[in-house]
Amino acid sequence: MNNEQLFQTIRALIEAWCDRRALNALRCILNGDPLSNHLTDGWADLMTALQNVRAFARQEITPEELAAVDECVRATEKAVYRL
Repeated sequence: MNNEQLFQTIRALIEAWCDRRALNALRCILNGDPLSNHLTDGWADLMTALQNVRAFARQEITPEELAAVDECVRATEKAVYRL
């Protein structure tokens, strides 16, 4: 997943969660999105926000959204850890 696909996926998730009023998921993701900067700490904030969605909002999101969040976590890990 490249950066453009990552950000499109995150935007789609946010829109879906807004439509459904999935407030826990939104609370988590909005701590890291949009990126505060494109440096490692900005990417780490986004990665943490996505991990928090996975941990604290699992009951609010669909299995498809959970799979998308997992994919986004893997993509941000590459940026943070330079994999």
